[in-house]
Amino acid sequence: MASYPPALLDEIRAGVDVVELIGRFVNLRKAGQNYKGLCPFHGEKTPSFMVNPRKGIFHCFGCGVGGDAFGFLMRQDRLSFPEAVRALARQAGVALPEDRGPRPGESGREELYRVMELAAAFYSERLWSAGGERARAYLDERGIAPETARRFGLGWAPEGWETLPDALRSSGVGDDTMLAAGLRIARDNRPGAYDRFRGRLLFPIRDLQGRVVALGGRAFGDEQPKYLNSPETPLYTKGHLLYAADLARETIRERHRALIVEGYVDCLMAHQHGFTETVAALGTAFTAAQLGVLRRYCDEVVTFFDADAAGQKAAERAEELLEPSAGGLAWGVNRAGAFEASGALRVKVALLPVGHDPDTFLRAEGAAAFTERIASARSLLAYALDRAVTEGSGGGARGRINAFARVALMLAKVGDAEEATALAREAALKLGADPTQLWIEAQRLQAALRRPTTVAGTATSTPAPSVVERDLVGLLLASREARRTLVPLLDPGDVTHAGLRDIVETLVRFPELGAEQLMSELASDHARHTLAALLVDERPLADEPVVVEQFRRRLERARTVGRLRSVSQAVAEGQQRASSATPMDATLGAELQRQGAVLHELVGGVVPSLKVVEARPDPSGS
Repeated sequence: MASYPPALLDEIRAGVDVVELIGRFVNLRKAGQNYKGLCPFHGEKTPSFMVNPRKGIFHCFGCGVGGDAFGFLMRQDRLSFPEAVRALARQAGVALPEDRGPRPGESGREELYRVMELAAAFYSERLWSAGGERARAYLDERGIAPETARRFGLGWAPEGWETLPDALRSSGVGDDTMLAAGLRIARDNRPGAYDRFRGRLLFPIRDLQGRVVALGGRAFGDEQPKYLNSPETPLYTKGHLLYAADLARETIRERHRALIVEGYVDCLMAHQHGFTETVAALGTAFTAAQLGVLRRYCDEVVTFFDADAAGQKAAERAEELLEPSAGGLAWGVNRAGAFEASGALRVKVALLPVGHDPDTFLRAEGAAAFTERIASARSLLAYALDRAVTEGSGGGARGRINAFARVALMLAKVGDAEEATALAREAALKLGADPTQLWIEAQRLQAALRRPTTVAGTATSTPAPSVVERDLVGLLLASREARRTLVPLLDPGDVTHAGLRDIVETLVRFPELGAEQLMSELASDHARHTLAALLVDERPLADEPVVVEQFRRRLERARTVGRLRSVSQAVAEGQQRASSATPMDATLGAELQRQGAVLHELVGGVVPSLKVVEARPDPSGS
């Protein structure tokens, strides 16, 4: 995998804080000498994702994924190895040899990131320059302070079909790249393309690393559509990112809470009033994937509904999020609002007066009133169940039957049995139904809905290595003396575990590399995951000379047994080819006797005598 000198890769690793890097995506907590958090590569309730800052290694004991800083960025951002090296080199301030541009097999994502940053910088500069007066007047009208607009990198797209290529031409950006980034639109009936964003206020959408991946454009007047967002691109997938998550992440961690609003201006206004844990769902109702991002950093999410539509919206959102996913994991919500698939995440609803959204409410009532609304938030599921019961109560017997079925279906997807039981009693009381019957129906539906759970990561089904092989390779990684003594005796082909075998083969080729340096030389993901597991799961090394000597004797014994088996097989094959009267070849017999003596010397005991019959002339004369 490596195409850079090991010393250069070491310099980059040394300049990157792996805890800080991974901490952009995972809420890590100190756990002994490691850091622990929920794995970003598969769904889990109990943290099994470990980061070792001293060795610069991560490993998930749940799905088996592991590696170093390069490997993490490759998996998280879907980069090739050279792309990950270049990205981390820039972060670490390490100069790389002259870059000859994209190579075969690379994704081109680096160039897309570059183009998006150039476009965002251009649009931002135009907002504060001559021509951006209308956009600045709109910001003033909406109460958005200039410092807030600058912090969020807001921009303005001038009118014109070719404004962006004219601006980026000097940076060597071609139309194909702008099309791939979603900044331009191909013409339908003739060659060429035109700017997607024209005459709009622009909101850069960034990923968790603060890189611009998309843009949202807001029209000033009656132009349609009112909001125009970037299409899905290699950098941007709708429903997976949250607006301002990069800016809100640290406050979310500190307050153990995230606030979700719908619009860009709602989000800006919340930040401007001190609620810097606020993110926006990018113009759509928040999704399970977005909640999955938030659960890495907090245990409570509060969203906001207009009081008039709260029940209906909450019911719709709860029932959508309760649907089992394609992978078989249900977002089981308990009475406290917790989603089973995300551990302790609680989703609540804060009510705003009729006709208000967070933007208008904050400007009208201020931060103190907003804080009160948040404090009085109720769980999402409570609103949904209330709505189901209320709708059923006005429909006579049939309405109550339908409400009973809806409530039972919701309860069937709740992960916490104790909470579900209590909630069933409350719902049954409002429905005028038997709580036992409601609970039985919920259990019946739960059994019908249950599907085998699959892990979303890249866990391997390869059996765990044997203790002996694991300890041997661990010793070779930790001890230079062990490598000098044992590697010459070790045949990689005798190592049965594929990942460990790859590590041993790489050690044979690069005996002077440190354990962490081997990561970039391994050929397979499985080997890198195995190496990461060994490095994260550090075991104290016993008396090194004694352990090395024990493995030396073990390996020499194994080699001698192998030679003895080979000689014995040669003898057997030779005798089989000849007639039964033909005696054993003297040379083979002597070798068999010698190897047997060596083996018995290693294991102790008396060397048995092996009678070797000398060859005699064939009576037939042939």
